[in-house]
Amino acid sequence: MRKLLWGFFAAGALWAQQAAAVNTDGYDIPYATGSFVYELSDGSRDSNNGLGFNVGGGIPLTEHGAVELNYYGLSRKRDIDGNDDYQNGVFANYVYDFGLFGFNQKYLPNFKPYVLGGPGYVLDDVRGSKHNHFGLDAGAGLLFPLHVGSWDWGWAVRTEAGVVGQLDNGKSVDNQSTLWDVHFTVGLQIPLTPFFKPHQSATPVQPECALAVVNPVTGRKDCVADSDGDGVPDNLDQCPGTPAGTKVDEKGCPVENGNDADGDGVTDDADQCPNTPAGVQVDAKGCAIEQTIVLQNVNFETGSAVLTGQATKVLDGIASALKGQPNIHVEISGHTDSTGTPAFNLALSQQRAESVRQYLIGKGIDAGRMMTQGFGETKPLVSNNSEAGRAQNRRVEFKILLN
Repeated sequence: MRKLLWGFFAAGALWAQQAAAVNTDGYDIPYATGSFVYELSDGSRDSNNGLGFNVGGGIPLTEHGAVELNYYGLSRKRDIDGNDDYQNGVFANYVYDFGLFGFNQKYLPNFKPYVLGGPGYVLDDVRGSKHNHFGLDAGAGLLFPLHVGSWDWGWAVRTEAGVVGQLDNGKSVDNQSTLWDVHFTVGLQIPLTPFFKPHQSATPVQPECALAVVNPVTGRKDCVADSDGDGVPDNLDQCPGTPAGTKVDEKGCPVENGNDADGDGVTDDADQCPNTPAGVQVDAKGCAIEQTIVLQNVNFETGSAVLTGQATKVLDGIASALKGQPNIHVEISGHTDSTGTPAFNLALSQQRAESVRQYLIGKGIDAGRMMTQGFGETKPLVSNNSEAGRAQNRRVEFKILLN
């Protein structure tokens, strides 16, 4: 059995390159399972219900599909003499999951519902008489990813209920053509990280441009030219030829009148709106202008609207900027990828946008200056066909409006 399982994993490794089925996020590789089994035995047997174990493993094939090989063994107490009957089975199943779902609550777990089924082989030992039978099984279950603080090895708790049928033809139990047993299992699923590496997200492909500029020294290819290397493209640079290392403003001109603490290109002595967050466009006075920005690093716990620690640090800077420029109003919009149902994604995006708003209210920003709207998966920036694309589509945007 051990050799069979290892051969199963090795043969399927080449199929597991872009999959994520029945796995925790980021661990889309072959996995092993181990479970406790409680059996409701077919009533035609003169025995109690069974207890046993189930071990096996699986290989993801597609985003939602996987194949698994499982072996179980169990025993039952016979009514007639109190001795044990035994049953062993091996099944090859196809598993299909329905994506990751959650309750949007901090203390309630996320989960992946799934169904499975397939053919197998059953060895039934009833009253000391052993018989081999063809079998079929089918079932459904929930996979609960295990995350404890910063600990995340891709482990998951797996719960399942299913039915196991076998063609008996009166061999194990007189006058019974088939036997049907119900199995309830609970156990762990563990990715085989010692033998397979989790797949890394692909680097997003940069868009092609009509006219590319190649740096003759470094060979770097860009869609715009920045001849003096000051970070301002030539078509916007009002002070070309700036010496290397010179600090410049958004026009590409040297900053000569002091420091620029918030890095917005306007020196502190002229900046009427200090503490502008990075990436926000400003006018000559250093104050934000009307624009729509994606809040970088404002992330949430998986499947929920709970802000991460990194996200709250970013929002602290946003709150400081809003206090310094009271004429700003913002529209906060939430967006998700296509994982999960459209209705769930729409609700989740609204909750995430509102979570950002409530955090800023807690930091002293007037609630009347902010409105929220969730768009779910309806406004993707890029395709959802890759993990990198889905990560880019999961975002919160600020539309800055001026009174």
